[in-house]
Amino acid sequence: MNSLENNETTNHQRIWESVFLAKDYCFERQLSNEPVIFFIVSGSMNLKINNAEEFSIFSNEMFMAQFDNSYEITTLEQTHLLICYTPIESWYTEQKWIDEIVLEKNDKNNNFFKLPLKNILIHYLFLMKIYLEEKIHSLSFYELKRQELFFLLNIYYQKQELSQFLKCISSNDMQFKKFVVANYLKAGNVQNLAKLANYSTSGFIKKFEKSFKESPYKWMQKQKAKQIYFEIYRGIKPLKEIANEYNFSSYQHFSVFCKSQLGAPPTILIEK
Repeated sequence: MNSLENNETTNHQRIWESVFLAKDYCFERQLSNEPVIFFIVSGSMNLKINNAEEFSIFSNEMFMAQFDNSYEITTLEQTHLLICYTPIESWYTEQKWIDEIVLEKNDKNNNFFKLPLKNILIHYLFLMKIYLEEKIHSLSFYELKRQELFFLLNIYYQKQELSQFLKCISSNDMQFKKFVVANYLKAGNVQNLAKLANYSTSGFIKKFEKSFKESPYKWMQKQKAKQIYFEIYRGIKPLKEIANEYNFSSYQHFSVFCKSQLGAPPTILIEK
């Protein structure tokens, strides 16, 4: 099954993906719980949003799919896509220029905005295609390449363009999301995070689910799993030390958490 048809993935750290689609390939769904940037390397396709508006996207163009819209995609010819998954927390280090984009006047209220791929991005994506074909297995490398993408967008595109292209991450909810990303580790649990945000627990959960499209508990568990995965991947600390740092009551509980959130016990993750 093509991964575009599956909202869930066995790789919780999915960052980049290369997808080849045959002519007349069609699928419809809400793509994911996070913003996704589609780069049309070659080919073309039609896009229908929320069963209403229709658009065409061609080779060397890109668009961002928002996590609260439904998309129906139909390829007009054989099409090659590069896909970059860009959850809200991945933009946190770029917050300074995101704030500048928010201040840029943008009276348009479109669900869709595409941009042409400038030459620098075409060269950048050519290398990304090679990295993926070579099956480089380094999450930290792909995260750095994602940050490089953000840098190139900031340097080579006008703020007015980016204010429309990045609409779903430069919304009024961004300040709330910034707060969550900056404080969830310190808070440790949903109740403490709600207190830090000056919300009742129920009010915070409602606000959170509207902004992140999932419960705060589930989101915090995912973030915890990501950090643990990176610690295991680095291979510097003993597993028991990692378990203690993340406040597991026992190594057994740590192992059960890894199995449920990461798909395997920590010892198996090391072997992989």
